[in-house]
Order: sequence, then C-alpha cells, then structure tokens
Amino acid sequence: MAEADFSNYGFGKDGVNLVKNPLQLGDGEASQLQNAELRLDVNAVGELALGKRGGFVALNGSALSGGAVMGMLGLNLKTTYVRTLYAGLGTAAANTFRTSTNGTTWANSAAAPIPSVNSKFTDANGERDARRISAFRNFIVYPFNTYTKGTDNPPLAIWDGTEGFTLLTIPIGPSATAATPAFEIVDLLTADGKLYMAIHDPGGSAPDLAGRVMSLNLESGALRQIATAFGNGTGDITGGYPCSLCFYKEQIWVGLQGNTTTDGIGKIVRCYPEIDQTWTSDVATLTGFPCSLAVYKGDLYAGVQTSVSSNSAVYKRTATTNAWAASFTSAAGAGDSGFCGSLIVYGTDLYACEYFSGATDVVHIKKWDGSSWTTDRDVDAVDGVDATNPQMPGNSVNGPNTDLLFAFRPSSGDTTADGFILRKASGTWTKVDPLINTNGMLTVLVTRS
Repeated sequence: MAEADFSNYGFGKDGVNLVKNPLQLGDGEASQLQNAELRLDVNAVGELALGKRGGFVALNGSALSGGAVMGMLGLNLKTTYVRTLYAGLGTAAANTFRTSTNGTTWANSAAAPIPSVNSKFTDANGERDARRISAFRNFIVYPFNTYTKGTDNPPLAIWDGTEGFTLLTIPIGPSATAATPAFEIVDLLTADGKLYMAIHDPGGSAPDLAGRVMSLNLESGALRQIATAFGNGTGDITGGYPCSLCFYKEQIWVGLQGNTTTDGIGKIVRCYPEIDQTWTSDVATLTGFPCSLAVYKGDLYAGVQTSVSSNSAVYKRTATTNAWAASFTSAAGAGDSGFCGSLIVYGTDLYACEYFSGATDVVHIKKWDGSSWTTDRDVDAVDGVDATNPQMPGNSVNGPNTDLLFAFRPSSGDTTADGFILRKASGTWTKVDPLINTNGMLTVLVTRS
C-alpha cells in the first residue's frame, strides 16, 4: 500500500534533539544539523527557513609571514559628508529648488518634488504660518504641491538628493463634517526622532479655527494625532489652528493662529507628546498670534504678528519664572506686520526678522545678545526691490559654512521672480541669490558618500 505524501515546512525550527529515538522526533526536530541555520525567508513572508551557515572567508591572500594574529581593530570606512542648501521655489519655471553647497553659488534644480507654493497657504491668513522644511538624517521632508486644496488630502514629500516620492498624505481630521480634507501642512519639526506636523483643517470659526498636530515615527512609519484637536467642537482646544512648533523641556509647544485682529488673545499651548491626552495652555494673552518659536539660552521666545492696535513683538518666557513678557516691540505700527517663521539661534545670538508693510516699510533683521536688540540688516533699505510692497521673510537656517541665511519671498504670487536670499558670513551680509521666486522654504540636506 502506497504511503500518502507528507509535507514538512518546519523542519529544523525546533533544533537538535539527542534524547529522543530518531523515530520519535517531531516534525521540526533533527538528530544533527551541522552547518545549518534558520533564516528569514522573503519568499515565505518572513517565515523561518533552514539554510546552510556561511563559512569564514580569508581576508588576505597569503599568510602574514608566519606571525600570529594577536587581535583586530575595526575602523569605519572614510565617509564624505556634503551639506547642501535647498531653497523652495514657486511656479515661475519648471525648477523646484535652488541649491548651493557653499551658500554663495546657487543653481536651479528640477529633480526634487515641488514644494507647496504660496497659493496653497492663502486660506486663513496663511502667510503668517511658519512653513518650515524638516531635515532628518540624510533626507528632507516638506509639503508636496501636487494636490488640489480643499479637494485632495495634502501630501508630504521626501527627498534624499537622488530620489523623491510621496511619503504620506494627511488623513481627514475630526473637524470635518463631510469628506473634507485638510487645507495644508503649515509647519514641520523634527524632534526626539519623530516628525511633527502642524495641520490646518476646515471647520471652526475665528479665532477658534480647526487643526491638529500629528507625529510620524520615521523608523516604524506610525502616524498619530498628538493630544486633542483644535477648533470649537466639543473637547477641542480653542484659540486657533497650530501654525508654529517648537520642542522645549521635552514638550511640544504650539503657537496658534486665529485669523482675527483682536488684541491680547495670542495663545501658546504645550504637551508631552504621546503621554498627555490634552494640551495645557501656557499663555493666552500675547498681543498677536505667535508665528515663530525658538529656544535661546534656556528660555523660549515667540515672534507674534500684529493685532488691530498693537504692534508686533518678540516675547520671552523666562525659564526660572515661567512668565511671559515682551522682549522687543516693533515701532513700525499695527497693521500688516509680524515676526514670521524666522526666529533662529546663530552663534551666541538670537535673530528675528521684523516685517511691516505700510506707509513706511520696515524689513529689519534684528539681533538679540541677551541684553539688547539691534538692527543687524536694514533689508528694505539695502536689499528690497519694491518700495510699497516689501518682500516678506520666509525661513532662516544655519548654512553649510558656519553662515546664516534668510529667504525672502517675492512681492506677489507664485510666478513673480523678485525674491532673494541673504547670507551672513564672517559678520557681513550679502544678497547671494537675487531675483528668484522662492516660496520662503529653506533647509539643509546632508548626504554622504
């Protein structure tokens, strides 16, 4: 009588058994398995499979003159790191970025996915959002322009200097009463090994506009919402949608944008991400909405935009007292002004860009050394190209050669090419890349070879 076929896919996974009689061994056992090992089998969706153990390979072709090898030392291979500046562009041409490895010489690049252009941020006073690109290890992440606002879920692009693609799309948020996608991704921050995203959602009413802060674990790919949403719904945090982010004292700090001109309602909230279930209001009485946050000498600083009758200002939260107070107040006047997403520490000083568009334009890069504020660059007088509609500051970044760079957006639209980049090196400011249609996004990509 013929025996039935027997299939054994787990042979070897239970190891060697020298106690049992060979006829009593289980399906996964063996009496000997010399030079065999279990390996992940990609053809079996990661299940273990039995394979031959690899042997030692001689590193040298001949013996070392008969001498004994007393020890070995592992040394890393020589690696060259290149830091490249990336300045996002609008739609004046097919190029998507301007790039530079020294901060002085710039070139067009059309290889990377196009970052979101200015018109994607027009809803709810979006020009005051931080709009930062985030750098992590050897790639950069930024809002991707290839979506129709209000129709598609906004995507996030990733670029490593060679390849680029859509990393994810933002899912519809809890404020939606129908299948309504988020408006845009308004700020990005890499901190504690994760990517944090400030998102402006539809819903709410000024100043209690809707939004979320979400985190992306760049190792596991896990995407989650941090604490509660923002808006005027049940359980929401009021005061505006999140428009600027900062990591300080192991917490995520969020400046809110309410899109009104009411005095004294600027709000910053905080929480321990993935621990706290709700946000703690740290201050809710700033003269304007905070659109830029930075840490300097242990204290937290917030740049706010103007309100109906109060000038824009930079506020300081003193770490020892937790109290907020104005560190610098603009003398330019109320109206179209603010300290946009440009607060940055460079060397031993804190820098910020003061912006005011009115009868007398003011675009000044200010410097704070811990005791006094000074004007480090009179941009509107020296570098501006439009006397009545000054270029609004975008992002700032510490460059490849211990320099400081500020991007300034064009005077209007995504196709106007009168924006520029300023560089400070060895104490001197220079307009290094004039007449470009930068969208204000600026970062540094690190690659290695």
